[in-house]
Amino acid sequence: MKPRRTASRESIGVTTSASAIRSAPPEVSPAKSGQPLGAKGARTRRKIMDATITLIAERSFADVRITDVARLAEIAQPNFYTYFASVEDVVRALAKEVSLDPLARLLEPDWSAPGGLWLARQFVEEAFALWKVHQPVMALSWFFADKRHGDFPQLRIRQVRSLYKGFESQIRRSQEAGRIDLAMQPRLAGYECVGLISSAATKFGLLVQSGFSREQLIETNARLLRMIATGLAGPEAAA
Repeated sequence: MKPRRTASRESIGVTTSASAIRSAPPEVSPAKSGQPLGAKGARTRRKIMDATITLIAERSFADVRITDVARLAEIAQPNFYTYFASVEDVVRALAKEVSLDPLARLLEPDWSAPGGLWLARQFVEEAFALWKVHQPVMALSWFFADKRHGDFPQLRIRQVRSLYKGFESQIRRSQEAGRIDLAMQPRLAGYECVGLISSAATKFGLLVQSGFSREQLIETNARLLRMIATGLAGPEAAA
């Protein structure tokens, strides 16, 4: 058996890491009134957000009350309304902190080139890491998006735009090279790729409980995504 070819991040020009993709840099957010927050106000707002993450990870959203959030954040309940109008408002702010853009940087190099399969594996591994960190927030905000609730659909579109655009570019490049039939709609295929990785990441724990190893999940999803994006289904040496 031939040894698996590997490529370094430096040789492909990729420098992302799990720690780098976990969230967007927090913005200096105003209070609900629109006034800028001082250091103390920013800390209080963060405590409210962290308490909300804990609660939505433990129970259903319907069972999370402002009273519970305030108690866990160790603030007086009226202070909650200085920063947020509702628990849903907190979830919205949390969702805005989650960025998938660093993942898209792994889609910039050509996955059909040498090292492409390594990039696909890295993409899946980083995606699993991101979803694990942000699972409660992403699951709830995407549930709201599925229900077309408020501005959550638009928020999800902003979150995933760089990903489906990245896959779309890969597919268009492969069509130009003659590896993928022109009947495939690149943007739609890009959406499907995002759906595939988000589903696998969301169900990661369940799939592991079903007997699949982490390595199998990474390898299978990486090869599926690379096959869709490049039309290449064989080993890396075929690229």
